[in-house]
Amino acid sequence: MSDTDKLRVYIRIVRLLLEDEESVQAEAYYNRAALLIHSESDREITLQFKLCQARISDYNRKFLEAASRYHELSYVGEIDEEERRHMLYGIYFNPSVKQF
Repeated sequence: MSDTDKLRVYIRIVRLLLEDEESVQAEAYYNRAALLIHSESDREITLQFKLCQARISDYNRKFLEAASRYHELSYVGEIDEEERRHMLYGIYFNPSVKQF
């Protein structure tokens, strides 16, 4: 299995674990992905990785770091405008805000 394939699998696992609010396990797979991301040139994979990074920071209550990532991602044209707007407001992935 190539590094790109491994990276895709790790990111998919991270996203699924975060959906289940399993941030500790998600961070373990995120760390595995972090070892492979430096050599990746696929823009979509890189964006997914950064999105996972922001969400993990959010779950770990590193709000300044998460906000910085969301802000950075809000300028990416490939992401849907509505999603970018949510990132700027900080509510797209914040489970405590989604409940309202």
